[in-house]
Amino acid sequence: MPELFATVADLVAQVADVPAGQVTPEVRFDALANWTSLEALRLLTVIEDDLDVRLDLREYLAVTDVAGLVALIAAERDGVPR
Repeated sequence: MPELFATVADLVAQVADVPAGQVTPEVRFDALANWTSLEALRLLTVIEDDLDVRLDLREYLAVTDVAGLVALIAAERDGVPR
């Protein structure tokens, strides 16, 4: 999962326009300076396109931090029911 975290962290950094080094598993999306609902939707689109997954919108919007997002993506890739 370290590779998945690195990919997701890079996408978060790009969408939120923050340095990649600032994106850790503990980072909460609402703590990012440039984070709005528009960035949340942009990130969802980028993740779905780049990682070839489809995330449930409600589950995605309920995620509060990067670690939770990585776990959600990993579960979707593995076909784990939530």
